[in-house]
Amino acid sequence: MVEAVVTSVLEEALKQASERIAKKITEGKKLTSTDVIILLLDQMNKRIDDTNKRIDDLSASLNKRIDDLNISLNKRIDDIKEDLRSLHQEVSSIKSDVIA
Repeated sequence: MVEAVVTSVLEEALKQASERIAKKITEGKKLTSTDVIILLLDQMNKRIDDTNKRIDDLSASLNKRIDDLNISLNKRIDDIKEDLRSLHQEVSSIKSDVIA
């Protein structure tokens, strides 16, 4: 909870600082080393957010594929169980016929 609040505050601070720096650039003013570092941090933060989104999307896609595979395998197992039951009944029937 605290981490989310701190992250949110830092993101907002970076956003506001970047906007201030962008205004500085449009006015033709010289950027300080701190300004450049803030711009780099802002870009890194955006890239991290994009990467996290891609990871979340891939995770969701992979989970869906795993769930689909699990459903398919369970169906196949159920089919094999039914085949085994049928085979067992046939063998029992043949056994009964042979004994008789």
